[in-house]
Amino acid sequence: MPQLLSEVPFIVTDIETTGLSPERNRVTEVACVGLLDGEITERRRTLVNPEQFIPQQIQQMTGITNAMVLAAPKGDQAFPEIRGWFPDGALFVAHNAQFDYNFLQASFRRYGIAPFADSSLCTMRLAKRLLPKRKGYSLGNLAGYFGIKIRGRHTALGDAEATARLLVEFLDMLQEEHGCETVEDLLAFQRRTIRAFSEPPRHVSNLGPHIASLPAAPGVYRMLDRKGEVLYIGKAKHLRDRVGSYFRPSAEHTAKIQEMVKRVRNVEAILTGSELEALLLEARLIKEHLPPCNTALKRFRRHAFIRFNLQDTFPRVELATEISADGAEYFGPFRNRESAEAVLDTITRLFQLRKCEEMPTPNPAFRPCFYHQIARCGAPCAVQQSLEEYQHEVHRVLAFLSGGAEDGIVRRMERAMEQSAEELKFEEAALLRDRLAELQRIFSSGERVADSINTNNMIVLLPAEEFGKRHLFFIRQGRLAGRMLVGGRVPESAIRKQLSRLYFAAQPLPLQIGKLEIEEMRIVASYLFQQREVGAFVRITTGEGVDAVVGKLMKRV
Repeated sequence: MPQLLSEVPFIVTDIETTGLSPERNRVTEVACVGLLDGEITERRRTLVNPEQFIPQQIQQMTGITNAMVLAAPKGDQAFPEIRGWFPDGALFVAHNAQFDYNFLQASFRRYGIAPFADSSLCTMRLAKRLLPKRKGYSLGNLAGYFGIKIRGRHTALGDAEATARLLVEFLDMLQEEHGCETVEDLLAFQRRTIRAFSEPPRHVSNLGPHIASLPAAPGVYRMLDRKGEVLYIGKAKHLRDRVGSYFRPSAEHTAKIQEMVKRVRNVEAILTGSELEALLLEARLIKEHLPPCNTALKRFRRHAFIRFNLQDTFPRVELATEISADGAEYFGPFRNRESAEAVLDTITRLFQLRKCEEMPTPNPAFRPCFYHQIARCGAPCAVQQSLEEYQHEVHRVLAFLSGGAEDGIVRRMERAMEQSAEELKFEEAALLRDRLAELQRIFSSGERVADSINTNNMIVLLPAEEFGKRHLFFIRQGRLAGRMLVGGRVPESAIRKQLSRLYFAAQPLPLQIGKLEIEEMRIVASYLFQQREVGAFVRITTGEGVDAVVGKLMKRV
């Protein structure tokens, strides 16, 4: 029975080696990232003692030195465990997969271990078919194209995580644009060139005048069959071009999309005024109508948040998958649980906040727990950390979440990494190295790690599709609250009215946020991140009045 893409586990793999030959050279590091239904489910990594010298240029590129692998398990110990990371039914994935696949197969043969199945998936091969006009297909090139940040380039885990995120993008494209639904479809796609229509369906000529009359503007389109049932819903920056692309004689489609085009008898369009509003409306309508030819956006993704209840005497951070009206601050949403856990792990390592679930009652006679012994909690329970000191640590965490690089944070990570290496804890040192690279990237770019839902209020100025015009998006608690289209002259009085209505005179939004609102918050955050190079962002901070916000905005325009 064919395996649906949503049901098959992908094991995305990257390795580091001492050279290019699977027979002469050896593996020094293996990392695997499990992916199921678009979500990262696990991460595994190990160094391997190759029992041969690592050339200097490879040490410089990967950061893996001869000293680091000295205490690592040798192949006869490492590869039986590594083979267990690939369960039956899982699909092996890598970028330039033949290299990683051949090295691991050679390592398994060397130690008498059962090899992989024959099938593997190569994200480079997929890229060449999905993005035929790209000039480069390296992992770095493709990650830059999709806005994927690689944490620890040329380290096995960093590259494996980037490849996993790249695969998620490709799977969405394959399902949405090429009708791939099963593993068989996917493997067949990477082996062949997509064939074009030989000639368009007969009924296309009847749709021609209607398609030509569609506006050259952003919006959502719905494709209907002869009974008026919705077959497919999509969004477009340019409705006429996007809809017309389905019916051109040279259009390249898979069998599923060809079948859909044959059934289309009418196309309805809804103008939205902006691409962002089109994205939000598309997601809403797909979940409402569940069109048979849509694959993406039908189901709600499992987003995650970091919860921080500042009303507690000694607040702690924890993971949350829902937002409740409990007075706590919620930071996010993160795309998935794995991303939130990575940030939570960094906070745990960097700051001394309590980990215990019960609110401590300070008592000098109390014996601190293990977290205090490893310097990850200040032990307010045993009065070894005063309330003032604890609150100071809380403010440092808030500064970290909002992108503030407080002096000493990066240096603390560097010292911890160096100490782990000196103590021959190389796995711990490698993990800290990756975390450090991510922190340096965040701080150097000024990017915010996450936003509190309560305080995620801003005005965003972006170029509009109409020449000489600009969009003003009003974001309130992470959601789109309003939009204005302005020209070269910004109407200050109208902006004041919008600000007063949306932020200063408005009732607080309910904090009991449902799945649809969370998904829309994620769409808004993703879209604004993609537009970060061309937009102007003005944050509205607590205590500011209308005049202050208008003043900041006018300086940016």
